[in-house]
Amino acid sequence: MKKFSFQLEDVLSIRKFQQEQAEIELGIALGEEQRISNKLQMIAMQHAQCAKSIEGSVDFKEILSAQQYFAMLEEQKNFLLEELAKAKIVTEQKRKILQEQMKKTASLQKLRDKELENYKAENILEEEKIIDDIITSRYRK
Repeated sequence: MKKFSFQLEDVLSIRKFQQEQAEIELGIALGEEQRISNKLQMIAMQHAQCAKSIEGSVDFKEILSAQQYFAMLEEQKNFLLEELAKAKIVTEQKRKILQEQMKKTASLQKLRDKELENYKAENILEEEKIIDDIITSRYRK
């Protein structure tokens, strides 16, 4: 019996590699989004802690410095929100690239599966033919 070989196996392996690379790039983009989100959460926690620390305070300098700190946190938050929006755009682009790679890989994989099914069916028919020939040759003797 001959061994199964898919003519486009090299192309399929390249497509799988490209898909894996796209998955890695998407993971990196999602990680960047998560990193920015974590920084935003830290800013929110710092804001809450500072607000709690000056609660009930009557010292003008302390209140003024807290207001300046709040303004700085607000600037950081706005910057991070812009970065998050950019990161989300990049993530969507990476997601679309991954979807395209998955489509290309899936189409080749389906073609390979069909050829493998045909190969198996041909092997079964060939084996049955050989068995029939063996049986027939025994009765002729």
